[in-house]
Amino acid sequence: MKTNLNHLLNKDASSATGSFNILDLDMALSIIDCAEALKTPVIIGIASRHFEDIRAPLLVPSILKAIESTEVPVALHLDHAAPQQFDMIKQALDLGFSSIMIDGSLLPLEENIEITNRVVEISHRYDASVEGEIGGIAGEEGVADTEQDSPDYIPYTDPAEAQQFVNATNVDALAIAVGTAHGIYNSEPHINFDVIKEISLMLDTPLVMHGATGVSDASIQKAVSNGIRKINYFSGLLQTAMDEVRSYQSQSNDFYHFKQIMKNQWQYIIAEQIKLYANLAESLDKQA
Repeated sequence: MKTNLNHLLNKDASSATGSFNILDLDMALSIIDCAEALKTPVIIGIASRHFEDIRAPLLVPSILKAIESTEVPVALHLDHAAPQQFDMIKQALDLGFSSIMIDGSLLPLEENIEITNRVVEISHRYDASVEGEIGGIAGEEGVADTEQDSPDYIPYTDPAEAQQFVNATNVDALAIAVGTAHGIYNSEPHINFDVIKEISLMLDTPLVMHGATGVSDASIQKAVSNGIRKINYFSGLLQTAMDEVRSYQSQSNDFYHFKQIMKNQWQYIIAEQIKLYANLAESLDKQA
Protein backbone atom coordinates (compact mmCIF):
# COMPACT_ATOMS: atom_id res chain seq x y z
CA MET A 1 0.00 0.00 0.00
CA LYS A 2 1.26 3.47 -0.88
CA THR A 3 2.08 5.88 1.92
CA ASN A 4 0.25 9.10 1.18
CA LEU A 5 -0.51 12.24 3.17
CA ASN A 6 -3.55 10.64 4.78
CA HIS A 7 -1.21 8.15 6.45
CA LEU A 8 1.26 10.79 7.64
CA LEU A 9 -0.75 13.87 8.61
CA ASN A 10 -2.97 13.84 11.68
CA LYS A 11 -5.12 16.92 12.15
CA ASP A 12 -5.39 16.20 15.89
CA ALA A 13 -1.68 15.60 16.45
CA SER A 14 0.66 18.06 18.15
CA SER A 15 3.37 17.69 15.53
CA ALA A 16 4.03 18.21 11.81
CA THR A 17 5.62 16.04 9.14
CA GLY A 18 8.61 17.36 7.23
CA SER A 19 8.48 17.52 3.43
CA PHE A 20 11.86 17.97 1.74
CA ASN A 21 12.27 18.51 -1.99
CA ILE A 22 15.14 16.83 -3.79
CA LEU A 23 17.17 17.19 -6.97
CA ASP A 24 18.97 13.85 -7.03
CA LEU A 25 19.19 10.43 -5.40
CA ASP A 26 21.75 11.54 -2.79
CA MET A 27 19.28 14.09 -1.44
CA ALA A 28 16.51 11.49 -1.35
CA LEU A 29 18.71 8.96 0.47
CA SER A 30 19.76 11.62 2.98
CA ILE A 31 16.09 12.18 3.83
CA ILE A 32 15.36 8.47 4.13
CA ASP A 33 18.45 7.85 6.27
CA CYS A 34 17.38 10.61 8.68
CA ALA A 35 13.83 9.27 8.83
CA GLU A 36 15.15 5.81 9.66
CA ALA A 37 17.55 7.10 12.31
CA LEU A 38 14.79 9.11 13.99
CA LYS A 39 12.09 6.51 13.32
CA THR A 40 9.89 9.34 12.02
CA PRO A 41 7.77 9.46 8.83
CA VAL A 42 8.81 11.90 6.15
CA ILE A 43 7.83 13.22 2.73
CA ILE A 44 10.15 13.39 -0.28
CA GLY A 45 9.09 16.05 -2.77
CA ILE A 46 9.94 16.78 -6.38
CA ALA A 47 8.95 20.24 -7.58
CA SER A 48 7.14 20.36 -10.90
CA ARG A 49 9.68 22.93 -12.14
CA HIS A 50 12.43 20.30 -11.70
CA PHE A 51 10.49 17.24 -12.89
CA GLU A 52 11.88 17.19 -16.42
CA ASP A 53 15.34 18.60 -15.67
CA ILE A 54 16.17 15.84 -13.16
CA ARG A 55 14.70 13.19 -15.49
CA ALA A 56 12.11 12.09 -12.98
CA PRO A 57 11.05 8.98 -14.95
CA LEU A 58 14.59 7.64 -14.56
CA LEU A 59 15.15 8.84 -10.98
CA VAL A 60 11.82 7.93 -9.39
CA PRO A 61 12.16 4.11 -9.65
CA SER A 62 15.35 4.29 -7.57
CA ILE A 63 13.68 6.49 -4.98
CA LEU A 64 10.69 4.15 -4.77
CA LYS A 65 13.05 1.17 -4.37
CA ALA A 66 14.73 2.96 -1.44
CA ILE A 67 11.33 3.79 0.07
CA GLU A 68 10.27 0.15 -0.20
CA SER A 69 13.43 -0.96 1.61
CA THR A 70 12.71 1.08 4.75
CA GLU A 71 10.18 0.39 7.49
CA VAL A 72 9.59 4.10 8.08
CA PRO A 73 6.57 5.50 6.20
CA VAL A 74 7.74 7.74 3.35
CA ALA A 75 5.52 9.52 0.82
CA LEU A 76 6.67 10.66 -2.62
CA HIS A 77 5.08 14.00 -3.43
CA LEU A 78 4.84 16.09 -6.62
CA ASP A 79 5.11 19.67 -5.42
CA HIS A 80 3.43 22.74 -6.95
CA ALA A 81 2.02 21.21 -10.11
CA ALA A 82 0.37 24.00 -12.08
CA PRO A 83 -3.10 23.76 -13.63
CA GLN A 84 -1.55 23.46 -17.11
CA GLN A 85 0.62 20.51 -16.00
CA PHE A 86 -2.12 17.90 -15.85
CA ASP A 87 -0.12 15.60 -18.17
CA MET A 88 2.78 15.75 -15.69
CA ILE A 89 0.41 14.90 -12.84
CA LYS A 90 -0.83 11.85 -14.75
CA GLN A 91 2.76 10.82 -15.51
CA ALA A 92 3.74 11.20 -11.85
CA LEU A 93 0.82 9.03 -10.75
CA ASP A 94 1.77 6.38 -13.31
CA LEU A 95 5.37 6.47 -12.03
CA GLY A 96 4.19 5.74 -8.47
CA PHE A 97 3.97 9.12 -6.73
CA SER A 98 1.73 8.77 -3.70
CA SER A 99 0.84 12.45 -3.35
CA ILE A 100 0.17 15.38 -5.66
CA MET A 101 0.05 19.10 -4.95
CA ILE A 102 -2.08 21.03 -7.40
CA ASP A 103 -1.42 24.76 -7.10
CA GLY A 104 -4.30 26.71 -8.53
CA SER A 105 -3.88 29.53 -6.03
CA LEU A 106 -3.38 32.18 -8.73
CA LEU A 107 -6.71 31.31 -10.36
CA PRO A 108 -10.09 32.71 -9.36
CA LEU A 109 -11.56 30.57 -6.57
CA GLU A 110 -14.09 28.75 -8.75
CA GLU A 111 -11.42 27.83 -11.31
CA ASN A 112 -9.09 26.69 -8.53
CA ILE A 113 -11.88 24.46 -7.21
CA GLU A 114 -12.55 23.08 -10.69
CA ILE A 115 -8.94 22.07 -11.47
CA THR A 116 -8.37 20.78 -7.94
CA ASN A 117 -11.46 18.57 -8.20
CA ARG A 118 -10.11 17.15 -11.44
CA VAL A 119 -6.80 16.29 -9.78
CA VAL A 120 -8.54 14.83 -6.70
CA GLU A 121 -10.67 12.60 -8.90
CA ILE A 122 -7.77 11.04 -10.78
CA SER A 123 -5.33 10.94 -7.84
CA HIS A 124 -7.72 9.14 -5.51
CA ARG A 125 -8.11 6.45 -8.19
CA TYR A 126 -4.38 5.83 -7.73
CA ASP A 127 -4.69 5.84 -3.92
CA ALA A 128 -2.70 9.08 -3.97
CA SER A 129 -3.46 12.09 -1.79
CA VAL A 130 -3.93 15.67 -2.98
CA GLU A 131 -2.71 18.92 -1.47
CA GLY A 132 -4.43 22.07 -2.67
CA GLU A 133 -3.59 25.70 -2.06
CA ILE A 134 -5.60 28.79 -1.18
CA GLY A 135 -3.78 32.12 -1.04
CA GLY A 136 -0.67 32.55 -3.15
CA ILE A 137 2.64 31.86 -1.38
CA ALA A 138 5.30 34.37 -2.40
CA GLY A 139 8.53 33.47 -4.18
CA GLU A 140 9.37 30.73 -6.66
CA GLU A 141 9.71 27.13 -5.50
CA GLY A 142 13.33 26.05 -6.04
CA VAL A 143 14.70 29.58 -6.47
CA ALA A 144 16.54 30.58 -3.32
CA ASP A 145 16.56 34.36 -3.59
CA THR A 146 13.16 35.46 -2.26
CA GLU A 147 12.76 38.86 -0.64
CA GLN A 148 10.08 38.99 2.07
CA ASP A 149 7.51 41.79 1.62
CA SER A 150 6.35 44.04 4.42
CA PRO A 151 3.41 42.75 6.48
CA ASP A 152 1.01 45.34 5.01
CA TYR A 153 1.20 43.69 1.60
CA ILE A 154 1.18 39.98 2.47
CA PRO A 155 -1.92 38.24 1.03
CA TYR A 156 -2.87 35.94 3.89
CA THR A 157 -5.37 33.18 3.13
CA ASP A 158 -8.99 34.13 3.71
CA PRO A 159 -10.46 31.58 6.19
CA ALA A 160 -13.90 31.67 4.55
CA GLU A 161 -12.38 30.89 1.14
CA ALA A 162 -10.34 28.08 2.68
CA GLN A 163 -13.49 26.51 4.10
CA GLN A 164 -15.37 26.87 0.81
CA PHE A 165 -12.44 25.36 -1.09
CA VAL A 166 -12.09 22.33 1.18
CA ASN A 167 -15.82 21.66 1.25
CA ALA A 168 -15.95 21.77 -2.54
CA THR A 169 -12.83 19.69 -3.30
CA ASN A 170 -12.28 17.14 -0.52
CA VAL A 171 -8.51 17.74 -0.65
CA ASP A 172 -6.38 15.73 1.78
CA ALA A 173 -4.23 18.71 2.83
CA LEU A 174 -4.39 22.46 2.37
CA ALA A 175 -1.47 24.84 1.85
CA ILE A 176 -2.25 28.31 3.17
CA ALA A 177 -0.55 31.69 2.90
CA VAL A 178 0.48 32.74 6.40
CA GLY A 179 3.37 35.11 5.68
CA THR A 180 6.09 32.68 4.62
CA ALA A 181 7.66 32.55 1.16
CA HIS A 182 9.73 30.24 -1.00
CA GLY A 183 13.44 31.05 -0.95
CA ILE A 184 15.83 32.72 1.47
CA TYR A 185 14.52 35.57 3.60
CA ASN A 186 16.28 38.89 4.04
CA SER A 187 14.60 39.19 7.44
CA GLU A 188 12.35 37.17 9.72
CA PRO A 189 8.98 36.65 7.99
CA HIS A 190 5.80 38.06 9.49
CA ILE A 191 3.75 34.93 10.17
CA ASN A 192 0.09 35.40 10.99
CA PHE A 193 -0.53 32.74 13.62
CA ASP A 194 -4.12 33.90 14.07
CA VAL A 195 -4.88 32.93 10.47
CA ILE A 196 -3.42 29.47 11.05
CA LYS A 197 -5.44 28.97 14.21
CA GLU A 198 -8.70 30.25 12.73
CA ILE A 199 -8.49 28.05 9.65
CA SER A 200 -7.42 25.03 11.72
CA LEU A 201 -10.44 25.39 13.99
CA MET A 202 -12.74 25.64 10.97
CA LEU A 203 -11.45 22.61 9.08
CA ASP A 204 -10.72 18.93 9.65
CA THR A 205 -8.11 19.05 6.88
CA PRO A 206 -4.39 19.14 7.80
CA LEU A 207 -2.77 22.50 7.03
CA VAL A 208 0.52 22.98 5.19
CA MET A 209 3.14 25.71 5.54
CA HIS A 210 5.57 26.28 2.66
CA GLY A 211 8.80 28.26 2.95
CA ALA A 212 10.25 27.04 6.26
CA THR A 213 13.86 27.92 5.48
CA GLY A 214 14.87 30.86 7.67
CA VAL A 215 11.82 30.68 9.93
CA SER A 216 12.87 30.67 13.58
CA ASP A 217 12.42 27.53 15.68
CA ALA A 218 10.04 29.41 17.96
CA SER A 219 7.86 30.43 15.01
CA ILE A 220 7.84 26.87 13.66
CA GLN A 221 6.76 25.53 17.04
CA LYS A 222 4.06 28.19 17.34
CA ALA A 223 2.79 27.42 13.82
CA VAL A 224 2.56 23.73 14.68
CA SER A 225 0.80 24.44 17.97
CA ASN A 226 -1.76 26.50 16.03
CA GLY A 227 -2.50 23.78 13.49
CA ILE A 228 0.21 23.34 10.84
CA ARG A 229 0.71 19.60 10.13
CA LYS A 230 3.04 19.56 7.08
CA ILE A 231 6.06 21.81 6.63
CA ASN A 232 7.98 22.22 3.36
CA TYR A 233 11.72 22.82 3.54
CA PHE A 234 14.00 23.07 0.50
CA SER A 235 15.91 26.32 -0.01
CA GLY A 236 18.11 25.65 3.02
CA LEU A 237 19.34 22.45 1.38
CA LEU A 238 20.23 24.37 -1.78
CA GLN A 239 21.97 27.05 0.25
CA THR A 240 23.98 24.44 2.14
CA ALA A 241 25.01 22.76 -1.12
CA MET A 242 26.29 26.02 -2.60
CA ASP A 243 28.12 26.94 0.62
CA GLU A 244 29.88 23.57 0.51
CA VAL A 245 30.82 24.01 -3.14
CA ARG A 246 32.36 27.42 -2.45
CA SER A 247 34.23 26.30 0.68
CA TYR A 248 35.53 23.07 -0.89
CA GLN A 249 36.99 24.54 -4.08
CA SER A 250 40.50 25.04 -2.76
CA GLN A 251 40.65 22.03 -0.44
CA SER A 252 40.61 18.90 -2.59
CA ASN A 253 39.87 17.40 -5.99
CA ASP A 254 38.29 14.27 -4.49
CA PHE A 255 34.70 14.46 -5.75
CA TYR A 256 33.58 11.38 -3.83
CA HIS A 257 34.82 12.89 -0.57
CA PHE A 258 33.00 16.11 -1.44
CA LYS A 259 29.75 14.18 -1.98
CA GLN A 260 30.09 12.53 1.42
CA ILE A 261 30.59 15.91 3.10
CA MET A 262 27.54 17.23 1.27
CA LYS A 263 25.39 14.29 2.38
CA ASN A 264 26.56 14.70 5.97
CA GLN A 265 25.55 18.37 5.92
CA TRP A 266 22.17 17.59 4.39
CA GLN A 267 21.52 14.87 6.95
CA TYR A 268 22.34 17.20 9.82
CA ILE A 269 19.94 19.90 8.56
CA ILE A 270 17.17 17.44 7.70
CA ALA A 271 17.44 15.71 11.07
CA GLU A 272 17.24 19.02 12.93
CA GLN A 273 14.16 20.02 10.96
CA ILE A 274 12.44 16.65 11.47
CA LYS A 275 13.05 16.83 15.21
CA LEU A 276 11.74 20.38 15.34
CA TYR A 277 8.56 19.65 13.41
CA ALA A 278 7.85 16.42 15.28
CA ASN A 279 8.65 17.89 18.70
CA LEU A 280 11.33 15.24 19.11
CA ALA A 281 14.20 17.46 20.19
CA GLU A 282 13.32 17.47 23.87
CA SER A 283 12.56 13.76 24.09
CA LEU A 284 15.79 12.84 22.28
CA ASP A 285 17.79 15.08 24.60
CA LYS A 286 16.30 13.24 27.59
CA GLN A 287 17.34 9.89 26.10
CA ALA A 288 20.92 11.01 25.57
